[in-house]
Amino acid sequence: MNRRHFGRRVAAGLTAAVAATMMFTGVVSAQPADSAPVVDPATAIAKLRTVAAGNPEAEAALERLAASPTDTAATNIALPGQIFQIPAYSDTGQGGPVLGQLYGAGVATNMSNQFRFGFFGGPGVIANDQTGAELDVVYYSFATGASGIVKLDQNNVAVPTVVSSPPVAGLGSGLVVAAVYGSLNHQVGPNVVKSTIWWPTLGTVLA
Repeated sequence: MNRRHFGRRVAAGLTAAVAATMMFTGVVSAQPADSAPVVDPATAIAKLRTVAAGNPEAEAALERLAASPTDTAATNIALPGQIFQIPAYSDTGQGGPVLGQLYGAGVATNMSNQFRFGFFGGPGVIANDQTGAELDVVYYSFATGASGIVKLDQNNVAVPTVVSSPPVAGLGSGLVVAAVYGSLNHQVGPNVVKSTIWWPTLGTVLA
């Protein structure tokens, strides 16, 4: 993919990611477009870079975001939670001539008063066995300054077809920025396919 034109493709990619969300979950709800929190991507990435300091994989993921255009597209479709505004691309993606390397998107859920980060997407379904793969989220809360890096390793716990983090506490009530990076195993028929993200999914959500 020619990454110089990536900014123009984010809007199209997000549209496809939202369509994939509806297909994977069958659960969507209308949400006013002006209710979505907005943070300049450069500010979000700058905050996350401070959190990622000292973690080579997280630092490299955020450097890739910082070095490329990050135009965002608004959407008024949501999961039982909040979809990240910038979707992920991976070495496998969804596959096929239309979606190509478009992979999926991060999501924040608040089910049973448990705030979690999550991710959906990829070929086939998310495999229960994640041996050899690791998906992580780096986050920062503007409300409390709480930050960290946590694994997304709980499959089909918060929402079906979504791999989630354990509950995340201490975020307060306000804006949170987060980026999901790393790799994830998918079950595609009898085979396990490992997808590695080269363009992290970035989002601003409300805790």
